[in-house]
Amino acid sequence: MRPFRAEAHGYVAELEPSERIVLAQLAGDVAQMLQEGVPGRVPGEPGPSGPGDGWAPAGWTGPVPGGHGSDATPPPDPAVRRLLPDASDDVEVAAEFRRFTQDDLAARKVGRLVRLARLLVDPEPAEVAPFTVARDEAEDVAGALTDVRLVLAERLGLRTDEQVEGLYDELDREGDDGPDDGEVGGAPRRFLVSVFLLTGLLQESLVDGMLADLRAGRGRP
Repeated sequence: MRPFRAEAHGYVAELEPSERIVLAQLAGDVAQMLQEGVPGRVPGEPGPSGPGDGWAPAGWTGPVPGGHGSDATPPPDPAVRRLLPDASDDVEVAAEFRRFTQDDLAARKVGRLVRLARLLVDPEPAEVAPFTVARDEAEDVAGALTDVRLVLAERLGLRTDEQVEGLYDELDREGDDGPDDGEVGGAPRRFLVSVFLLTGLLQESLVDGMLADLRAGRGRP
């Protein structure tokens, strides 16, 4: 993998075919988590002031966005709660905000996760190949990568910057004489750590390119 760099036609990274598949599958998994983990109004039932069912983005099959009658209960999965956090420390304010915005926010996140997955796998290269993100899609792609990374962080139990920085040392130790695949912290954790670091490099390099364009006065058309 090579991180994103800014070019005339957008931001370009280089990915192995296996990296494309893993990232696309994870984006799809996170989208499914959002659709299954967020309560909402019944499809076809209009909200008090929300848009019609046709507003839902491509890939959305969960609660219909735009309804203001959603359940204000936070999602039970802590990973989904990281994607849809409370807007306030005040319980009543947080519940009211969640009731009015949770399904809309989840739908927007699903839309950009589905778009990321499609960008990754629409071309099916057999070897390392450029992964190009147009400037007008970069913000959504960066957001989708961030959402995938947040879910991985929750599954890995990461809470601090120090824990994130320690992942490189963890991989080095396990590469030498780490736990067997059958032990806790074996192959499954190494896989999640590797993908977490991969998404971090992609997300950070993409944002760096966007900021550089912004400072240079390029940005989105």
